[in-house]
Amino acid sequence: MQKDYPNQWSTMSKMLSKEFGEEIKDTQVRGYLRYNPNIEKPEKKVEHKPLLDLLQKENSLAELSDKSGMSARMVLAQIDDYREAGYQITEVNGNYLLTKILIPEDNTHNADWTGNTTVKFGVISDTHLCSKDQQLTHLNTFYDMLIDDGITECYHAGDLSEGVNMRTGHEYEVFRHGVDSQAEYIIDKYPRREGLKTYYITGNHDHSGIKSAGVDIGKIISNSRDDLIYLGKQSARVMITPNCSMDLVHPLDGASYAISYATQKYIDSLSGGEKSRILFIGHHHKAFMLPVYRNIAAFESGTFQRQTKWMQGKRLSAHVGGWIIEAKVDNDGTIKRIKGEFVPFYTMIEKDY
Repeated sequence: MQKDYPNQWSTMSKMLSKEFGEEIKDTQVRGYLRYNPNIEKPEKKVEHKPLLDLLQKENSLAELSDKSGMSARMVLAQIDDYREAGYQITEVNGNYLLTKILIPEDNTHNADWTGNTTVKFGVISDTHLCSKDQQLTHLNTFYDMLIDDGITECYHAGDLSEGVNMRTGHEYEVFRHGVDSQAEYIIDKYPRREGLKTYYITGNHDHSGIKSAGVDIGKIISNSRDDLIYLGKQSARVMITPNCSMDLVHPLDGASYAISYATQKYIDSLSGGEKSRILFIGHHHKAFMLPVYRNIAAFESGTFQRQTKWMQGKRLSAHVGGWIIEAKVDNDGTIKRIKGEFVPFYTMIEKDY
């Protein structure tokens, strides 16, 4: 049986066979055209690939343009759009790549200090929204308390989301699957209060979207909520006044046998000239204050996720709640005093989603 080649030669041979009433093979067509160069040959069809698929591997701008069928200018514009949408596309030595690793950042931001000698704000961490163990009701209650206290700023020390594929069986611990679906839920359900903004970093659960798809959920969320301000991945320094720095950190270490140990070791690792005056640490799901250690007022930031089955197996407790912080500064913004009130929640809510 004659093999049916799905190409232009096969198409031409079929047309000629029908025209002359006898079988003309595609090899005959190719041979005839090869030795008759004046005859116009059929153009080879070019298959253009979508740009995002091409970015899975390193390509130069010229290669991306050629393979996508887009002009170089259009390629660059599309890359800018992808980056704005949260895709982590890097350019090194003229080659572009959708990167699925965490790229180190230096994130420093200036708060809008108006000269007040009392600075008051909220601090939370590890909300893990889209986890079946999230405590969304308590999170909303805490935000109501911030409004009642006249607070206009809340800082989040990472892990807004539960993330994807964190470990074997993790898919059974979430009720929204995939980065886009979790981002959609957070955009819709994260507490929204008039006059109150939340400034956040992302943590290791949030970064699972980068590792799986090269997309930063932190950027997706901030693109759709003007009250949720993205400060960066894993850590950020906020100058709450020109002379008072505050660090938000979501470390990669695990919980320790003593709840203060991880915080102490983190502070010990800091160089003298790099220390902030105030430090908030997420990730450990613990809450405590270390008033003065190496001249830093340090806090573990708590969580709004109840103890999970995985945490039970690891004998790890969860301190559910958030902080209300009040700092006294002098006229040039130098901190003089700081106090923190932790607002705890003891009764956990089943299926709070």
